[in-house]
Amino acid sequence: MTTDELDIIDKEIEKLIKDKTDYNFSTLKQKVEVILKDVNIFKIENELDTKAVDLYFKNVIIQRNEIQKQKEKTKIDNTQQTKYTLIENICKKYDFETKEELIKKVEELEKMTNNELYIINNSI
Repeated sequence: MTTDELDIIDKEIEKLIKDKTDYNFSTLKQKVEVILKDVNIFKIENELDTKAVDLYFKNVIIQRNEIQKQKEKTKIDNTQQTKYTLIENICKKYDFETKEELIKKVEELEKMTNNELYIINNSI
């Protein structure tokens, strides 16, 4: 029975983590409490264990923050400025004999995604 309850909690917490709604801390904590109140596993003398609430709340906050950081990083990484900074860094690592070679390399790199450019930049 305990395993089933933990699975239910994990699924509900995962939904909360992936929820795109922007909640404040108190609302998030209330949502965690509601999830944990639905099962008996974290009740001590018919009261919800505050340590369990804090543990799950911390987990939700950390994972939601990580998702937000990834979204922000993706926005930054996909800018043209980032792309041309990467192209410039890559080109600095090569020795070009002529301007034509440089132009050809820049044109080739412009067709690539930022992720591909990151890989090239880090492999040189």
